Amino acid sequence: MGHTVPDAALSSLITDERLKAGYGYWSRKAARGKLPRRADIDPVEIPHLLPHIRIVDVVEHGRFRYRLVGTETRQQHKSDPTGHFLDEVLSPPSGPRIIEVYAECVRDRRPVYIEHEFIQPNGRGIYRLSKALYTPLSDDGVAVSQVLVFHVLVAPSAPHLGLDLWAQPYRALVHAPL
Repeated sequence: MGHTVPDAALSSLITDERLKAGYGYWSRKAARGKLPRRADIDPVEIPHLLPHIRIVDVVEHGRFRYRLVGTETRQQHKSDPTGHFLDEVLSPPSGPRIIEVYAECVRDRRPVYIEHEFIQPNGRGIYRLSKALYTPLSDDGVAVSQVLVFHVLVAPSAPHLGLDLWAQPYRALVHAPL
């Protein structure tokens, strides 16, 4: 597949160790020259990452559906999104942008790394820093059928205000195809 980023570049881009581990894991699974299959992803191999993952199905007409959502990620939604379409769950302004990142990962058949700052409702600071790595999975090794996302939220000391994270104003910091 050729989806390897030099260690120095990766270290400067992806600073969270969990996301680096997720990228390393996906890269090892893709090392055979094809996109990894969902069956190649073994939860026993990545127990420390499970709270931070989601698996999203690629369905017809450019829609995406949550298949599995890790506990840390699930806490950032108003309700459990498992089984729901992304466009039904992710609110503007950030929701449509996140769906575009899924589409890019699928279209280009390569990982995409993003970082966003979610702004507090009063506009006076950062509510959460979101860091996410989108990695393609394929049933046949070619066409993307699912997206495995490794996602962490930084600033855990920020109070959980009972807000819909995705409906908060945000600022894009990093957008990097890998």
